[in-house]
Amino acid sequence: ETIHCFCRLCHRCPHLLTKPFEKSEKPCALSEYMEKYPLYPNTLPRDSFKPKAEIEMAKTPMEGTSMTKYEK
Repeated sequence: ETIHCFCRLCHRCPHLLTKPFEKSEKPCALSEYMEKYPLYPNTLPRDSFKPKAEIEMAKTPMEGTSMTKYEK
């Protein structure tokens, strides 16, 4: 079975891609990229740094309510 490399555009690799890369194929382990940057195990993404909404505003309609002061 021939292994095709998806990194042929930016790294020297002995495998030339002749068709689109398929998800079932494994990436090439012979390129210079793999020597410098070994594979790491899959990790889950970290939690968001966005602050949690702790204070929830009242859900009352604003009809007939003015946000500006005025005198009669």
